[in-house]
Amino acid sequence: MGRCLRSRVLAGLAGILAIGLGSAWLAAGRQVPGTIRVTVALVPIDVVVTDQDDGPVTGLAREDFTVIEDGVRQSVAHFEVRALAADQTSPAAAKVSLRRIPAAELAPEKRRTFLVVLGRGRHQNPSHGVDALITFVREQLLPQDVVAVMAWNRATDFTADHEKAAQVLERYKKYHEGIDARLSLHFSGLAAIYGGKEIPKSFQPEIARIFDTPGALPARQVPPGRITHAGKLADDTRQATDTLQRVEVSGADAVSPLEQVQADAVTDLPFDEFVSKNAQTLQDLQNLYTAVEYLRYVEGEKHLLFFCDQGLFLPRMEHDQGLAAMASDARVVIDTFQTGGVNPAGLPSAEFSGASAQGRGGRGAATSRTPAPARPSNASRMFALSSLRTIAQLTGGRAAIHADIGQALSRVNEVTRAGYLLGYYPKNPVWDGKYRKITVRVNRPGLKLSYRRGYYARNALQPYDRKAFLTYSRISAAAQYADQVRDIKVRVAAHPAATSSGREPEVQVDLVIDAAKIPFRDENGLHSATLQLTTFYADGRGRVLGDVWQDIVLNLKPDTWQRVQREGVAVSTRVPLKAPDQQFKVIVYSYEADRVGSAVAKLKR
Repeated sequence: MGRCLRSRVLAGLAGILAIGLGSAWLAAGRQVPGTIRVTVALVPIDVVVTDQDDGPVTGLAREDFTVIEDGVRQSVAHFEVRALAADQTSPAAAKVSLRRIPAAELAPEKRRTFLVVLGRGRHQNPSHGVDALITFVREQLLPQDVVAVMAWNRATDFTADHEKAAQVLERYKKYHEGIDARLSLHFSGLAAIYGGKEIPKSFQPEIARIFDTPGALPARQVPPGRITHAGKLADDTRQATDTLQRVEVSGADAVSPLEQVQADAVTDLPFDEFVSKNAQTLQDLQNLYTAVEYLRYVEGEKHLLFFCDQGLFLPRMEHDQGLAAMASDARVVIDTFQTGGVNPAGLPSAEFSGASAQGRGGRGAATSRTPAPARPSNASRMFALSSLRTIAQLTGGRAAIHADIGQALSRVNEVTRAGYLLGYYPKNPVWDGKYRKITVRVNRPGLKLSYRRGYYARNALQPYDRKAFLTYSRISAAAQYADQVRDIKVRVAAHPAATSSGREPEVQVDLVIDAAKIPFRDENGLHSATLQLTTFYADGRGRVLGDVWQDIVLNLKPDTWQRVQREGVAVSTRVPLKAPDQQFKVIVYSYEADRVGSAVAKLKR
């Protein structure tokens, strides 16, 4: 992979998170190594049809369906009735496959892919949501189904070994309420406004008790995702926070009527509760975006099961719809489960919903939720729950609000085993990157449909080289993350290097890489491993100056390997000296372990 990958990646990476000082991104239109850019000509739609009792409906034919894109009727080119049954021959270690290059026909699916995203809050009491989830994983998944678990800033591998996934959930059940209580205290009051938004390092040992125990399903740290409309969300939050804080300190006379109306447009919660709920929602929303990207390149339809206690406190419908659009484009169905107990007075009654009759439904265009000049009592809580409904409905999922979690999961299991896979070639030949809305109808009365509501009409990246693709994806994600990733522990120092007369000045970057998480293989009496090492360097203001990508190939004799296990792998690299205050971000990736480590350093003189 080596030199070829390095040259392609250097062409593809436009910038990094400048050592905690800024934001990173991939250059628009650049090619990601390990992928090919193709036009997604055949658009797949996974459709679940249910009757009035919410039971799956089978036996429909191609001519029973009508597909409409942006108001124009489409011809159904692919039609498949899907009925999944248990396949006992599926290996327990089965892995998810990356999405294939689009073909004239869609391949039939033989299993389901579930990513469980456990949001902030209490999920065991009083709803027994974790118990229900454990039962779902142990007893209701098909043998060939794969599942992964994500919570806080950790995510496991996908696996068909359902017992290992259930054991992660058992440990989560035991420890998560204590962790979340501490997090709620940490992200409250002024600390939630002016403090860091990332989960503090002091919490990591507690989280590790859930994800990193001996013999557990392999897990990794996942950087937070990038939120659509993040700027508008931040502006709304900042404005409401400022107004509520001044009212809290100085009374209602401290703000103008216009400022009060603007704050009421965002929330009716008191200051302390608003900042706490906002911090919790932001972390959940980032994880949802991370989860969608985690699933994007997995083959077929994917199911994201999102658990939260009180909903998502988002000020505008465009935030709901932005997440739903990203998920729909990635062919990710989001099922939402509210675990926060009984129905408070004034809120909507219990429900388990998501499908809409004949494809109609939704809450309309992206607008502010504002019942200006002021919201009714409990409006913020109602809107937080309505976010769960909207996200589920627009992605083809189901929302369980004040419902029995066990029954809701059983219904998800039932309806996702049977369905229809439709495909069509869009009549609009212009691939302009815009979002296109999909409507599906069936010509039989009284039936309800669940399906994704759209996609972005753009050339898509499709992986063809798993190793190159994952290497680039993991390193670029770590580069964009402000904090350090510690799945592989790395120590780094940088100092001016001795150079001969006439040569450009250089910096020597010295690393010590913990070998505990590096999988060595035995080859001809040697202990062998390969690591990808990437060194980014920037000036003191965070402006990226360059990057160096290297393959580190280790072939160690037994005595050297023993020493490396004790002391770590010592590696040195050189980069140009471009600024007197140069700083560095070093990322180490092991493809075999699928683990990343990162560290930062400043130039020492």
